[in-house]
Order: sequence, then structure tokens, then C-alpha cells
Amino acid sequence: MLEFWYSKRCTREIKLVLCIAVCAVVYWASQIQQLTPLFAGLSLAIGIAIHLMRSYAQQQAKAPNQAFHYFRMIAPVIALLILISQLPTAHRAILALQCICFSALALFLVSIYENRAKRFE
Repeated sequence: MLEFWYSKRCTREIKLVLCIAVCAVVYWASQIQQLTPLFAGLSLAIGIAIHLMRSYAQQQAKAPNQAFHYFRMIAPVIALLILISQLPTAHRAILALQCICFSALALFLVSIYENRAKRFE
């Protein structure tokens, strides 16, 4: 999925629609149970870390490291699972959905910002 997000086939329109859809899901879920700012911040940090790890892997493309590749795939999932396990038990599924959406939104926004067209040089 990340390969599609970073590819040329994923147009600006697709990225915009996905960002809006994720925001709509977060808004809908927050009407049921609101995620605390601590968990929201940690979720955002996980999304940013996913982008940073991918950027680092792209820079190190000359000498690919299989161990780092597997770590890059597994670490965000483990971090999200640990975060979800610490959520309150009331409405845990809704809160977990918000954590995943906040991570995705952070990844989307950071990657879009980094690859945006520069206005001035």
C-alpha cells in the first residue's frame, strides 16, 4: 500500500480524497468516543516515523539491508498494537480506529508536504 502511495500512479486527487476520507472517519469516531491528546500525539508520531524510515531506506538504496527492511515493516505495526493495548477498554475499537487513522493522516501529510512543488528557488 505504501508503494502505491509513493508512486506516480497515486495522483494528487487520490491523495486528497484519501485525506478527506480519513478525516471524516476520525470525525465520525470522535462523536462516539474522543481520543485523548496523548494517544493522538503518539499516533501522529508513529505515522511520521513510518515516513522517516521509508525516506532513510530510499537514501540507502545502494546497499539494501534486509534486516532494516523487515524492521521497517514490522515496527509500526508493533508500535500501533502496543498503543492500542494501552487504550481504555470502553469503546476500544473506536479509539483504535482513531489511532490508526491519525497515524495514516500523519504519514499522508508529511509525505505530501515533502514532495510538494517548490514555489521559490
